[in-house]
Amino acid sequence: MTPPPPAAPPSVSPTPAPPAAAPADHSPLTTHRSLPRIWFAVPAVLILIVAGYFGIHWFTYRLSHSITDDAFVEAHIVNIAPQTVSGHLIRVLVEENDRVEPGQLLAEIDPVPYRDQVNIARSKVDTAQAELRRQEAGLARLRLEVPIQVEIARRTLAAAQADQARAQNALKLTEDEVEKGIEEAQAGLEAARADLLLAQQEYTRFTNLQKEEAVPLRRAQEVTQARDAAQARRRLAAAKLARARADQTRIDVAMRTLEAAQKTTQKASKGVDLAETGYAQVREVELLTAVKKEDVEDARRALAAAENNLAFTQVRAPFPGVVVKRYRHLGDFESPGVAILSMYNPDLIYVTANLEETRLRGVAPGNPVELQVDAFAEPFRGRVVWIDKSTGAQFALMPRNVVSGEFTKVVQRVPVRIQIEKDERYPQLRAGLSVTAAITHGAGDPAWAKQAAREMAELETRYNR
Repeated sequence: MTPPPPAAPPSVSPTPAPPAAAPADHSPLTTHRSLPRIWFAVPAVLILIVAGYFGIHWFTYRLSHSITDDAFVEAHIVNIAPQTVSGHLIRVLVEENDRVEPGQLLAEIDPVPYRDQVNIARSKVDTAQAELRRQEAGLARLRLEVPIQVEIARRTLAAAQADQARAQNALKLTEDEVEKGIEEAQAGLEAARADLLLAQQEYTRFTNLQKEEAVPLRRAQEVTQARDAAQARRRLAAAKLARARADQTRIDVAMRTLEAAQKTTQKASKGVDLAETGYAQVREVELLTAVKKEDVEDARRALAAAENNLAFTQVRAPFPGVVVKRYRHLGDFESPGVAILSMYNPDLIYVTANLEETRLRGVAPGNPVELQVDAFAEPFRGRVVWIDKSTGAQFALMPRNVVSGEFTKVVQRVPVRIQIEKDERYPQLRAGLSVTAAITHGAGDPAWAKQAAREMAELETRYNR
């Protein structure tokens, strides 16, 4: 160690000279004192450099990403309930966290009342079908008989009309014959009377002459015979006239025959009308048959409804999924629409990020997303499918009312649907897990987003078909 410098002598002048510059101190003590400063400065500089690097990286990352921790893994959770039936649960075949396949039986409601309804509906169908067959048989018989009856009636009418025509002709002929016979008989009678008058005159004249013996007896006898013959001819002519007049009864007979034929024709005409009413009966039976067919269809629909109700007593899984909640237990009374359990399809898991409205700038469908799920060490990858057209506050149970004048501005959040890229960890995701989503800014890929939304909809439709 260097000894301290000697003190100034007392004989120095009162005005001291300015001190000379001290020589550089390169002693080991000075070097030892400066080393701690260097050791502290170097780490500080390194820390500042690293902090600056990460600060710049953090700042630029924040500028190029929209980040929110208001994000969750979600799924389409479906409440499984009977559709139209009610009753006591006699079987519940699944528990929470069970995986089920589409069509798998989950629970069963007491089917006995609905099986009885099916049997009743089936008997009604059988009865309706029997009535329909009977009605169809009657319709077929009518369709066969009515044309035959109409044809027979028409032929009968034609025959009656022919008989009437013949009766009319016969009446005319009879009237002509009788009139002609009477005229001929009257003419013969008049001729016989004229002959008798002449013979009587001759008889009187010759009888008188014979008394006077003016003529021979023989001549008187001849005149007498001629008179007798004339009388006989007159009687014969009178008899013929009487017979001719008696033939007028033939006219009455022919007229009665014509009247009978006319009545027969009228009856046959009514028979045709009556037979043709069979067509109206056919139409009526056709309508009744149509009604019976409707009855059969109604009975079949009732049977189908009863069978559906019977089938609905067996509650089956609509799609492959996982049972996440069970609400009802064996023996509970179940009503239509009341959930027995809830399940979701693990293939339809996605993330919904509720992004602040101030962070929507730069977010577009198709943008990449980093998803840090709290339950996993490494992040997942995903892409934005769509950005909702409304904020979540629009669907709050108690929406804001600023009519009163009180207003506090609150940053609104907009739901953003994110599709998760599947990897080996995807089956381990659970609905409801918390997520921190970092959405990369960019123009996005609308075509991909539309295709992804369409594929998700088709997947859901296919499973729920």
